[in-house]
Amino acid sequence: MEDPQPESAALRDARVIAARVAEDEAASDDARHRYQTDGLPVVEPDAGFAPLALPGESLHASRDNALLERTLVGAPRPLPEAGTLYLTSERLVHVGAEATSIPLGEIEEMAVALERLLLVRLRDGTHLAIDTDQPRFLRVQIAAALVATRVSEDAEEGITPSGQPAIQPTG
Repeated sequence: MEDPQPESAALRDARVIAARVAEDEAASDDARHRYQTDGLPVVEPDAGFAPLALPGESLHASRDNALLERTLVGAPRPLPEAGTLYLTSERLVHVGAEATSIPLGEIEEMAVALERLLLVRLRDGTHLAIDTDQPRFLRVQIAAALVATRVSEDAEEGITPSGQPAIQPTG
């Protein structure tokens, strides 16, 4: 027997969105567990990123068709810029009409909003809104890159994972 009332477009769209969010969350959970044991994967740079790569920098992820809106506190809101977003071992790079580079160490906080939006606050008070597929998965990738960067910096400074200096002073 056919349902006497067809499903409304809004309800159908909500179900599709909920399914995409659930898929994003599952991918995020899986990645979080993988990265804890295997670290972030390194991917081959494409033609859009290769000329922008810094010496020793590894590319971990890219997202085509990412919209970036960079807002300074108190400044007028700019229009989002379309382009490709790259996550490297050192920074986030958005390549659209122009290239925008954000060092990972400048990221202070991240949150996901709605289905496609990753919100990022930088240490200088700048706010980024990144509209992309699977923002939860991207947040996990960025967090893993941040952890790897901090571990590398600590190792260079002689600090062990416990937070203690590698060599204890004697005396």
